[in-house]
Amino acid sequence: MNLEFIEIDLDWPFELSVFDLKNYILSKLLEYGEPLRWAITSVTNHPEKNVQIISVEVVLMINQDKCKGINPELN
Repeated sequence: MNLEFIEIDLDWPFELSVFDLKNYILSKLLEYGEPLRWAITSVTNHPEKNVQIISVEVVLMINQDKCKGINPELN
C-alpha cells in the first residue's frame, strides 16, 4: 500500500447539483485509488462548454497493482 498525492481537474456539468457534487467527485477519485483526503482548490467557469472545471488535490491510498498508471516512479 502506498500513499500518493495527485492534482486533477474534473468537469462539473451545469446540470449537476451542488448537493450531488461530493458523490460525483468521490466516484471520479475512486478510479485512481482510495481517497484518504481531498480538497477542491479552485473552480473555473467555462460557459462555452457548459461546464465548470474543478481542481482537486487528493491523497490516495493505492495498491501496488494500481500504481502503474499514476506515478511510474513507484513501480
